[in-house]
Amino acid sequence: MLGVSKKSTQLHKNFKVLVAEDDPTGQYLIKIVLNKMQIENVTVVENGLEAWNLLAEESTKFDLVISDWSMPMGTGLELLQEMREQEISTPFLMITGRGLVESAVEAKMFGVTSFMTKPYSPFQLIDKIKELLKIKASPLI
Repeated sequence: MLGVSKKSTQLHKNFKVLVAEDDPTGQYLIKIVLNKMQIENVTVVENGLEAWNLLAEESTKFDLVISDWSMPMGTGLELLQEMREQEISTPFLMITGRGLVESAVEAKMFGVTSFMTKPYSPFQLIDKIKELLKIKASPLI
């Protein structure tokens, strides 16, 4: 498998990621990146309310939340705020078209783990995900 140990591949497969993104193109790009990283347990929702309902379930635990800022029925910022108020400390990657410093500062105030602005490359997203999930570099990704 091109220099990637079976053990590290299995570790990647065990990660569980929630993607909250209302744009089909954004969903597709994120899913492709996660698939390339061999992360197969991905749940995609189209709005903040669906994301919150999953996060609020006792039985549902995620290793990472990737969320767009602007979504219907609850923004990414509102989702983040609710998570932190309920003491859900899951790493949170906010993706937004808002390239404003004020937006990044506001997200930091609510406990965002990392922040990316659109447009971004798949390689930038891979680097962020690896950083947040503490995945060591491998020849495939």
